[in-house]
Amino acid sequence: MKKSNKFSLLFAFFGFLGIKHINSDPLGLLWFAFFAEFSHIWWSKLGDYEDERLIANKRRAGNIALSIGLVIVFLSTFAIRLYTVDLLEIYKLQILSIALSFAFAMNLWAFLTYKFDTGN
Repeated sequence: MKKSNKFSLLFAFFGFLGIKHINSDPLGLLWFAFFAEFSHIWWSKLGDYEDERLIANKRRAGNIALSIGLVIVFLSTFAIRLYTVDLLEIYKLQILSIALSFAFAMNLWAFLTYKFDTGN
């Protein structure tokens, strides 16, 4: 695994730029997906060496995390549709839920890989 440099974690703070787009451009809400960069904390703790056990743990954690992320997207889509009938509001909330669930799933994937690999 490639070790991240000291500035790669700063990209995660670009996620806060999504706040300024809450009442403006709906595609600006995709900035919230940059919160997925916080997963570099967990990936860097695993080190540079990648063996068969780590690969198996990455696959197992990825399966769990991405399945949870997909369920969150479907449940939030259903809840958003029940919440409002305004198409622009549905569009904004859908983009927001996809960006945040992507960030959550990526962070969960890295965290679970770390937990499975260290045995904690």
